[in-house]
Amino acid sequence: MLDLEKGGIGTPAVPKVVAVGLAVISCYGVARVVFVTGDMPFLLPLVAVVLSIVALGKGSRRGYSVLGFARVGFHVGLFAYFVSYPILSPESIDLSISSDVHRTIGVMLLLTIVGFEAGYYLVRTTRRSPLDAYHDFEIGEQQKKWLWLCVCFGMAAWFITVLDYSYAAGVAPTDALLTMRGAVEGAREDVLTSLGHLAYILSGGRFLAAAAAALLLTSATCMSKVSTCVSWLVLLLCALLGFLGGSRAVFLYSFSPLVMTVWLRLSALRSGRKLRWMLIGLAGVVLALTWGAMSAMRGGDIRNYEGGLEEMNPATYAQGAFDMYSQVAVIVETFPEKIDYEYGKSLIPLVVGWVPRNMWPGKPYPFSLFANTIKGETLEDREASLAIGLPGEGYGNFGLPGVLLWSLIMGLACRVGDNYIGRLNPSNPLRLFLAATVAIWAAMIVRGGVPEMFYMGLNVAMFPFAMSWFLSRRKSRAHRQSLPSSVSRVLQSRQLSN
Repeated sequence: MLDLEKGGIGTPAVPKVVAVGLAVISCYGVARVVFVTGDMPFLLPLVAVVLSIVALGKGSRRGYSVLGFARVGFHVGLFAYFVSYPILSPESIDLSISSDVHRTIGVMLLLTIVGFEAGYYLVRTTRRSPLDAYHDFEIGEQQKKWLWLCVCFGMAAWFITVLDYSYAAGVAPTDALLTMRGAVEGAREDVLTSLGHLAYILSGGRFLAAAAAALLLTSATCMSKVSTCVSWLVLLLCALLGFLGGSRAVFLYSFSPLVMTVWLRLSALRSGRKLRWMLIGLAGVVLALTWGAMSAMRGGDIRNYEGGLEEMNPATYAQGAFDMYSQVAVIVETFPEKIDYEYGKSLIPLVVGWVPRNMWPGKPYPFSLFANTIKGETLEDREASLAIGLPGEGYGNFGLPGVLLWSLIMGLACRVGDNYIGRLNPSNPLRLFLAATVAIWAAMIVRGGVPEMFYMGLNVAMFPFAMSWFLSRRKSRAHRQSLPSSVSRVLQSRQLSN
């Protein structure tokens, strides 16, 4: 039995490791700022990271019955994008920010953590069914055929979206694939594809294929060499496509299935513990190098890249990606003195974002449009949607109470996701796959606009979640039928009593 909780990602382990990591990084930042620059880190952001460390440590001691990866993703995202620069490099923060704005942002960070933890505790922890723990998770021959259909369908669905765009734009598929978030050379203006919004769903097919390939590699027995090679190629292709997309968030989604599969394969080895630590280090190096390369290359065809390796240095682009503190300062300075509060209207795109705009021309735009407007851009002429973060969007709606409300809703949503993952069979590899996905999803929502980041992660997670639900239903039904009637009644009575 491959018990993921005993394979290195148990409930107490992850929050404790993250809490220790945040503490070490914060201590380094304080020492660096005090002894090297002679300044002091920002006080309220420092209090915020201490609050995060205490919250993660307290949750570990209480022993959640879920993995809690969404919760961890929230705290990591808040630290990385809002707290890290005020602690590690306060001298690089915009000097024009007034002391009142600094104080307001600090209070916002504290309210974000308090609101999230309150929302997370409001939802009751759900227990795993005893029937799920009674049997190991295994992939039989019938499920293996079904998973191969998922691999084929997922890759075909993704490839259809590439062909659809290439035909509509009048360019070769390779030109569309190798252009990172830029205008494809020779493409028609105002491209209208045949699939329309359906392409958004079908493009997530590669994550369905990756999830199926991960299951085959970690749970199926008697895999042929050809099947094994094809499964690994699907995972590698998913990671490569994430890189070619030019979005750092999408690359994290695309890279995680490969890393999680390698992790689980290493867990089965005697020397797996040491190798897993090596994997973490290697994955971190790959992410840093890839992130720098994507930042340098995106905006055009990578075949026409004329820069050198020195331009791919991740440190060159770090502040623009991680210093959300300065970005939210602009929101604080703007609302409500220059622009009136939204009073909840920015959540409308979260609920009806799936409705095509040609069917509803007056559909409200996400809150990030205000960041473009403040910058002097317009809806028709803007470089890209600017991230303003979960605290910034909450503040732009109701001020400080909005920050508390937005983070409380975030806590509720993360607890629901963590509860679902916690109910899965401990030996189900999809448990780790989904845990990594929701962690990235939560961190991205903390950084970006809520509706935009929600929908950016929805087509990534929807297929694996559907697959886990389908397999769990079939497994539970099969387990009940295979158990002796007396054992089945006892287990069901225990489940009802809990």
